[in-house]
Amino acid sequence: MTNAIASSGAPRVDGRGGGAYGPALLIVRQICVILQIVAEDVQQWRTRSKLTQVEAAVLLGVSQPYLSLLESGARPLTLRLRSRLTAENRDTGDDRFRAQLSALGYELFAHLRPARLKPRADSLLVSILSQPDLDARVVAALPWLVRTTAKRLDFTWLVRQAKLRNIANRMGFVLELAGVESVGMSAALRELEAARLLAETTLCWDAMPTAVREWMRGHRSAMAARWNVLSRAGTAESTDAE
Repeated sequence: MTNAIASSGAPRVDGRGGGAYGPALLIVRQICVILQIVAEDVQQWRTRSKLTQVEAAVLLGVSQPYLSLLESGARPLTLRLRSRLTAENRDTGDDRFRAQLSALGYELFAHLRPARLKPRADSLLVSILSQPDLDARVVAALPWLVRTTAKRLDFTWLVRQAKLRNIANRMGFVLELAGVESVGMSAALRELEAARLLAETTLCWDAMPTAVREWMRGHRSAMAARWNVLSRAGTAESTDAE
């Protein structure tokens, strides 16, 4: 029977992709490899940038479900998306955040080219506060960000993300510093107060020299001390975050 099939000219398909279906199978395998490489590229970029899928989707201009398909290799990366990914890879965190704040109307960054897409304010706030070190001017914009977008902020989500990322102290300090009075804000501050960490933190300046840390402990505001944050924000000599 085997010899009959072989002599009949019927296409042979085996694990090596031989026979008439060989080229087609080879192409399929190559496509699968390319999709896997694309998925790894997107995942590595998002992980390196410390972005959630929602935040990464906003930057690339796609939906979160579509980004998930990209990361799983179920969708190809178009030329347009590849260009955006390359541009985001070139940008530093400072550059990206300045452009996003400019897009939201922050006057001190009005001279900069704004981001193509306006970010969600709560996602931007979490992203910035999750960074170990950032341009002080970016951090200084946070109370403004909270005040101007308070009605659109998802405080429940902010608190949850602050706990997951161990930034409850930073988040609580910035929210209180903004001085917004609302039911949602009050509830968020109470929950963050209960989740306050004992470990001392900075306001996105983890590379702060030891001598500066020692000085900061004696010259910070009572609010900063209560949240265990090393920052001059909230003092008489400072405006907003510093």
